[in-house]
Amino acid sequence: MSSQLSSFKSPKGEAEYQLTYDAVLKLWPVPFEEIDIITSFGTTHVIASGSKGSPSLLVLHACGVSSTMWFPNISALSSAYRVYAVDIIGEPGKSHQSRLLRDREDCANWLGEVMKGLGLKRTNIAGLSYGGWHTLNFSLFFPDKVNKIVALAPGASILPFSWLVLLMLRLLPYVPFKPNPFKSFFNKGFHPNELFSRQFASGIKHFRYADPQESIFTNVFSEAELSRINVPTLFIVGENEIIYDPIAATEKVNRLIPNAETKLVPNASHLVSMEQPALVNNHILTFLE
Repeated sequence: MSSQLSSFKSPKGEAEYQLTYDAVLKLWPVPFEEIDIITSFGTTHVIASGSKGSPSLLVLHACGVSSTMWFPNISALSSAYRVYAVDIIGEPGKSHQSRLLRDREDCANWLGEVMKGLGLKRTNIAGLSYGGWHTLNFSLFFPDKVNKIVALAPGASILPFSWLVLLMLRLLPYVPFKPNPFKSFFNKGFHPNELFSRQFASGIKHFRYADPQESIFTNVFSEAELSRINVPTLFIVGENEIIYDPIAATEKVNRLIPNAETKLVPNASHLVSMEQPALVNNHILTFLE
């Protein structure tokens, strides 16, 4: 069973990855503390910033990039919220998986256990890509634990992945180690931080995902499921999104999800919160407040 779990391929590879993780964390512009929450699925690592007396906001990262991806956003978000950046279990980061997330209910229960470990009975949640899928999924299982949600280009969820993205995801583990192996996920002309790019590349090199036959990944929610998302929802997508048609996704959200607002962000592709942080921060804070 343990061989099926997501983990690093070797202790040396994990140590090398942790160095790149900590290098990006040095870009964190505000004070923070690192917390480990014990769950029935393993230890979940959380980076906490902002006043402990502020309302809470969980932020969930995209596939393969860990919670450090929020360094361009954390200053603004933590000015109004106690922000908990969660390393999703089963992903590269500082969390350690001991039990597979086999279905959507497992995913929701895992995040609920993280909330309980943080002492949260109800919270706001924002997630990008894979984190956006987790955000929508959790709101379906535990709407009573959610105030508002922000789904930033949630992976699949609304529409299937484009064939180009599916091809890139299949080929990504075989891409040679280099500083920027995911430039296709950014808008043309945007250059991501080099330290962050190295962390992502190190994860590709050293991390082994669980057997896809045993563990769950993103899927498109049915129209009936999307219609049942009754918490206030903000859907954010870049105008040059590559995982699916952003206009079609926006129209589907407006048609199906009650109490939904949508924002199309100019000059942005998939990692929209990194490409246009000021605009995205403003959208999130305005919506949550």
